[in-house]
Amino acid sequence: MRAFEFLTEEMKTIGREFNHLEDLVFSEPNGAQRAVQVLRDMEQDSQDVSLKWDGNPTVYWGRDEDGTFRLVGKNNWGREEGKSSSPEELQKFIMSRGKGEDWREKFASDMAGLWPIFEAATPEDYRGYVYGDLLYHPGKPYEGKDGSISFTPNQTTYNVKATSDVGKKIGKSKIGVAAHSEFSYFGDKSGEPLKDVDQFNTNDLVVFGQTYVTHRPAVDAENLGKIEGLANDYQANINQFFVPQKGLSDLQNIVYTYVNQTSRAKQLDKLSAGSFLNWLGTSKVSAGKQAKIQELAKDNADTINGVFVLVKEIMKAKDNIIADLDSAEGDITAHTGGTPGGEGYVKTKDKVKLVPRDRWTPFRSD
Repeated sequence: MRAFEFLTEEMKTIGREFNHLEDLVFSEPNGAQRAVQVLRDMEQDSQDVSLKWDGNPTVYWGRDEDGTFRLVGKNNWGREEGKSSSPEELQKFIMSRGKGEDWREKFASDMAGLWPIFEAATPEDYRGYVYGDLLYHPGKPYEGKDGSISFTPNQTTYNVKATSDVGKKIGKSKIGVAAHSEFSYFGDKSGEPLKDVDQFNTNDLVVFGQTYVTHRPAVDAENLGKIEGLANDYQANINQFFVPQKGLSDLQNIVYTYVNQTSRAKQLDKLSAGSFLNWLGTSKVSAGKQAKIQELAKDNADTINGVFVLVKEIMKAKDNIIADLDSAEGDITAHTGGTPGGEGYVKTKDKVKLVPRDRWTPFRSD
C-alpha cells in the first residue's frame, strides 16, 4: 500500500448541508463510522427523523428591512431585476425568461396568484425571507376522496387522513408549502432552519415545517455489524486516500459526481472501483488528474475498493430503514410511481438525508 507520509493536509468535508448517509464515507473524515452511529441512534430514537417533502415549485417570500413584501421564484432569488414588489412584476419577470415555453404563461399566472395569500399571512413586523416548496395551490389544488386528501406537487403523491389534525388544516386552506430555511435578506445564501412556522399559518395558507415520523425503524443487526467491521478496517486509510494533494485537491468531489451520475443512470448495483475508473475516462476530469487518480488507485487498490463496498453496504441498511418507514401507518402516506414511499427522510440532528436512490431521480442536482 502506498505511503502517505508526504501528505501534510487532512481530508476535508465536502458536499451539501445535508449529505446522503452513504456519501459520508468519502465526504468527511471518519464518515463511515459516523454513518454507523447514525444507524444505531435511529433504531433507538427516531424523534428527529422527518419527511423529505417533494414539493414544486420553489418560492421565497418575506419582507425587506422597510417592511416591503416580496415573493419570488427560484430564478428570481438574488436577482435585482427579479426583485418583484407586486404580483404584476413577478408575472412579468417570469414571462421574460425562457424561450416561450407552452407552460410558462400558466406558471406566471399561478405564481402571481399566490401573492395576496402569502402577503396577508406574513406578519407586518416580520423581517427576512422564507424558502419553501409548494405542495398544492389554486393552480394545482389538492383532491379529496373517501376521507383522504391527496396532492401531487412533483413526482410523489401524498395522501392525508382528512380527519387528522393536519388534514383538517389542509381542508380549509388554498395553499400548502413545505418551508425549509429562513434568510436574513433578499439573496442571502446562508439560511437557517425555519423554527417558527405557526406565525405564517392562516386559514388560507398551511406552512409545514419539519414533519416528523412516529415510527421507530428496525435496523438489520447483521448488516450493521458488517458495516462497523468494514469501517474499522478501512476508515483510517480512506481518510488518507482523500487528503488533497498537489494537482489533485478535489478527489472527493470527483467521487461525489461519479456516485450521483451512477444513481441517475439507475446503475447503483455497478458501483465499484473498476466502474469508477472506467467512468473517469469518459468524464470531464482533466487528463492530468485522471492519471494521478489512476496511479493512486493502483497503489491503494484495497482502500478504493473499500470505499465502494462501504457505500453499498450503508445504502443497503438505509434502504431497509426507508422501506420500514414507508410501510408504517400514519396520518400522511406517500406513493411514487405506484410504489409506497416518497423522496425519503431527513435526520435533522445529524444533518443527513435518507433518499431511496434506486427509485428516486431528482429533477435538479442532488
